[in-house]
Amino acid sequence: MWPFIIFTQLLVVITSVMLWWFIKPKHTFGKITLVVAVCIVNNLVLIYGLTESLYERFHVYLVVGTLQGFMLYTALIVAIIWLIYHQLFKYPFSHKYLRVVAVVIYIGIVSLAVFNAYSPVVHHITVTTNKPLDKPMTIALASDTHLGRWFGNRQLNKFASLIALQHPDVVMLAGDIMNDATYYYDKNNMHEQLSKLHAPLGVYAVLGNHDYSGNQVEIAKAVTDAGINVIDNKSVLLDDSVWLVGRSDETDPMRPKAAKLLTQVDTNKPVIFLEHSPAAMNEISALPVDLHLSGHTHGGQIFPMTILIHWLQPLVYGAKQLGGTDFLVTSGYGFGAVPFRLGTRSEIWIIKLQSTS
Repeated sequence: MWPFIIFTQLLVVITSVMLWWFIKPKHTFGKITLVVAVCIVNNLVLIYGLTESLYERFHVYLVVGTLQGFMLYTALIVAIIWLIYHQLFKYPFSHKYLRVVAVVIYIGIVSLAVFNAYSPVVHHITVTTNKPLDKPMTIALASDTHLGRWFGNRQLNKFASLIALQHPDVVMLAGDIMNDATYYYDKNNMHEQLSKLHAPLGVYAVLGNHDYSGNQVEIAKAVTDAGINVIDNKSVLLDDSVWLVGRSDETDPMRPKAAKLLTQVDTNKPVIFLEHSPAAMNEISALPVDLHLSGHTHGGQIFPMTILIHWLQPLVYGAKQLGGTDFLVTSGYGFGAVPFRLGTRSEIWIIKLQSTS
């Protein structure tokens, strides 16, 4: 906890310095007032967040902290612009215009981050299997909706519309459907919008780490009541031709080995394995699984985590083949604690599974 507290106070110092440069208070009283105001506001929001650590109140502080981080990005970009201008023209950039540039850049960063979070794209990919499959199967994959304070009915309605336009045979949700609890889901009657998800072969979901936060029973019930089949540690035969196997999140103490789950299915047919995290790639690639679908990583969500996360996960985003298995990790339709994406974008994947024969 203490390293986090120290980091928050470092953000206070950085924010104070940047606002000092931008406002240029002339008198001692103005300078002191600026620093004290930043410190008080930041720490009041921090205290508010820590009264409900890791849940919705804490996420409010994370939004404030992220906005402060975007100020740092702005300062770095402005400094680079100033250096380039100074080298090219050999005289300093007017501070007045530099402040205007800073405002434009900051607004641009925040706007881009919000746009990326709330404006999903649809990606298409074809995956082949050497197992028999009479006709191709179209799968819609989404993950990490994190339904809660920042993500709700409007996004769910758009989600259902985008899915309907693609005409998939089946829809699969790879966990973190709720953001830790059903409070905002119930409060804002999101059931009506989530229930709009339909596909000829059904809608299936597994739970993620934020679903397994102590409220997994309530979350599973809410998802099931919306007409979605929760298949944690279960299997289902789709169209009498493709096996779908679901597994619970790593945070589930009763989570079984993948090999045990495969004993329930006929692996001579194509097998799709759905779980929240891509961390078990080595385990899965040694098994007769044709396609592994997951999310969890958010692709890093916000730079520089989009780069740093590659040290933590075997596959952070996109498609990769390992052994005889195709892996696909989606960055998610929603987002985590903060409603921003920088370097990633909300998305849906449409997968065409077909046989080479």
